[in-house]
Amino acid sequence: MLKKLIVASVVVLALLFSALAWWLPVLNREERPDTTGLPMKVVRYYWPGLYWIEIADKKGWFKEAGLNVELVDGNPDYYGSLQNMVDGKVDANGFSLFDVINYNAAGANLVLVINSDISSGSEAIVARPSIETIMDLRGKTVGVASSTYTEYILDFALNRYGLSSADVTKVAITDEKAAEAFGKGELDAIATWEPIVSEAIEKWSGRKLFDTSEAPGLSPNGQVFHRSFIKARPGDVQAYVNVWHKTTRYIKEHPHEAFSLIADIYSVTPSEVAAFERLDRLLNLRENHTSFSYGAGFESLHGSARKMNDFLIDKGVIVEHLDSTQFLDATFIHTLSHSLRKRPQ
Repeated sequence: MLKKLIVASVVVLALLFSALAWWLPVLNREERPDTTGLPMKVVRYYWPGLYWIEIADKKGWFKEAGLNVELVDGNPDYYGSLQNMVDGKVDANGFSLFDVINYNAAGANLVLVINSDISSGSEAIVARPSIETIMDLRGKTVGVASSTYTEYILDFALNRYGLSSADVTKVAITDEKAAEAFGKGELDAIATWEPIVSEAIEKWSGRKLFDTSEAPGLSPNGQVFHRSFIKARPGDVQAYVNVWHKTTRYIKEHPHEAFSLIADIYSVTPSEVAAFERLDRLLNLRENHTSFSYGAGFESLHGSARKMNDFLIDKGVIVEHLDSTQFLDATFIHTLSHSLRKRPQ
């Protein structure tokens, strides 16, 4: 009798293990998004919020997730890469929230699906040593890329210190050329981003008057797709968001290894890469839930969008507020969180 019981138990256990062996791959397949395998052109750029893209590519994590990613270099002309995105020449790019609104106001249909990073000093206003405060900019020439988020930051700083856009003479210039013009003495000040800010300070003795660490949440950035791409290839977008989460966790847990990869690509030191990240803080999954939630302040993308809409209305770029629910989509963030909660610990 005991022998029969043992045999029966062994048979039952064998059947259970067999069932598990069959079901586990099925469960894994269900958790993995249904990707198309079609090419996906993704812009790379030397910016903390985009570190993860080049790290994931080096690690082979895009391919592992079923994505056929081709990196496109946006470093020679950042704003040109944004226009290429609008024109459909690339499929995903890092945008500031302001630029998403600005381009959508002009007819694009871009959607931000990840809030990858938030400026903590990576954009700044730099002036000649003789100019000591923002108030001293009255009547001075300030180089800034027109109708961009750096102009939005400039106007925010001017307004905070009692000046208006009309109190300075704005000179339209791309951020890539701003430091050179500043060094030649053609401008009294510039509003731009890192590493151009540091170049203007170190090479031409510029004085920093304001940076985005003084207004946390002023300049959020994220990953953007066309609405048409999201509708046609939702599995690819979900897989992309999943790789972002995996890679940002790797960066947080293994910063030296991660920053060394970026340092090798851009011929800088890991410490420089790490210092840059401190000026542009990477956000995690939990913080994305917060930023995609509704709120009136800078802690919410919707609240930030409202303030950017106000600026664009004042500039005459748009006549009414754009609906932030049309260009902020937390679906993929929520799906990722849901799948992680279901996963056995």
